[in-house]
Amino acid sequence: MTCKKIKYRNTTKRPSGQALIEFALVLPLLLVLIISAIEIGRLFFTKIVVTNAAREGAYYYATNPSSTDLTTLRSRAEMAARAEAANSGVAIDNVTFFATGTGSFSKIEVTVNSTVEDLLILRVLGNVFAITGGYENFTLSSTVEMMVQ
Repeated sequence: MTCKKIKYRNTTKRPSGQALIEFALVLPLLLVLIISAIEIGRLFFTKIVVTNAAREGAYYYATNPSSTDLTTLRSRAEMAARAEAANSGVAIDNVTFFATGTGSFSKIEVTVNSTVEDLLILRVLGNVFAITGGYENFTLSSTVEMMVQ
């Protein structure tokens, strides 16, 4: 008994170059999506670092309220916030303090601002999202309130 080999031929022929044209049409959209994901991830990372820096500054201020004078205390709390952000590679623009109350009900509010520079996606898309403040810089801010011990 002999076995016959059955050969299947592709009866549908694709035009040559079709895949290349489809790739060329999809590539710009794919690049915008990838760049957007990277930039949004970088914004979230910076926001988390700025929040942690504000927490660190507020913690230092809240746990050392009577150790030194007010100017030195704020200076050291700002140094703690800047050091926390610098550990993650984020530069802080400014740190502001706002103290309220007296005695056992006093609170400290620390606000930290940072600027994320060179957002590539804003240059690619232009001002589609109506973001004010320019195309290269995006300011992030975080405020933390803590009870003074």
